[in-house]
Amino acid sequence: MMHPVDRAAALFFRYGPASLKVFRDGWGDDALVDLLAVTGDAPPPLPIEIDWDGEKTADDGLVERDGIFLSPVAELPAASRTATIRMISPANRTRRLVVMMAAWNDHGFRTRDGLARHLAGFGVSSIMLENPFYGSRRVREDPPIRTVADFAVMGRAAVQEGRALLAHFGSNYEVGVTGYSMGGNIAALIGALMETPVAIAGLAASYSPGPVWLDGILTHMVDWEALGGRSNGAEDRLRRHLTSASVLAVPPRPHTATAVIVGARRDGYIPPAAVEALHEHWPGSELRWLPGGHATMIWRQKDALVDAILSSFGT
Repeated sequence: MMHPVDRAAALFFRYGPASLKVFRDGWGDDALVDLLAVTGDAPPPLPIEIDWDGEKTADDGLVERDGIFLSPVAELPAASRTATIRMISPANRTRRLVVMMAAWNDHGFRTRDGLARHLAGFGVSSIMLENPFYGSRRVREDPPIRTVADFAVMGRAAVQEGRALLAHFGSNYEVGVTGYSMGGNIAALIGALMETPVAIAGLAASYSPGPVWLDGILTHMVDWEALGGRSNGAEDRLRRHLTSASVLAVPPRPHTATAVIVGARRDGYIPPAAVEALHEHWPGSELRWLPGGHATMIWRQKDALVDAILSSFGT
C-alpha cells in the first residue's frame, strides 16, 4: 500500500497545475532520444581534469572543496558542458570516496549534504555531481527538462561524468557510487558499466527509468498530449525508450555481487518489482527494505541509508 505522503503527491501531480508537467515540449531530437539506450560494451571512461577552488573548513570541522571540469559528453548544450562538483571530506583524509549522484529536480548540493556529512563522520569522502540542466548548469528556467531528448542527454551525461569521476579518483581511493531515486538508478548504471571494482549502493533505485515514469505516480507528471496522446502510442514509445536505459542490459560484473540495494516498502514512486529486478540481476547483491514511503525514507532513514553505503564498501 502506498504511503499517505506519496498518495498525496500522486493526487497533486494528477490534478495540479500544468506547469508541473514534464516533457511539455514533446519528444525533441530523435537522435538524442536514442542516447538513452545502454549496452554492455561501453567504452572506457574518458579522462577529465578538475579545476579546484581552495579548501574551506566548515564549522563542523569537515573540509569542503568545489571544482569544475569539462564534461566528456559533446551532445550537452554549451551552458551545461561545465560540470560542477563539491567534495566533502573528514579533516583526516581516508582511503574511501563515494560519488553521490543527484535525484530528480536536485539543484545544487543541499539535499545530499546531510548524507555526505554523515559519511564523513565514518571516514568516507563524498563527491557530489550537479546534473546537467540543473543549478549552475541550467540551460533554461523551470522546468529544466522540457523534452524526452533533454532527459536522454541529461541521463547519458550523468552516467558518463560519474564514470569519469570514479576513474579519476580510483587511483587514490577505494571508490563507490550511490544516489537516491533517480540518483540511485544512475548510480546503478554507472556501477554496472565500470570494469574496475567499485562499491555500489542503490537507494530507492529502479533498474531503469521506465517503471518509474510509467508505473509509479510520476506518470501523472508526464505531458501526454505534448507527446502525441497516451492512447495514440505515446506510452508504448516512451516505455520502449526509457526502458532501453536499463541495468538489465549490462551483464553482471564481479563487483556487482557486493552491491547493496535499498527499497521503501510503501514507495509510490519506485515500483517494488523494479527494485527487486535490479537485485535479481546482480547475484549476491543485498536487498534491504525499509519502512515508509519514498519521501519519508530520505527524511527519516538517513542512518539506514548511510549504513547501506558503508556496507557496500564491506564495512
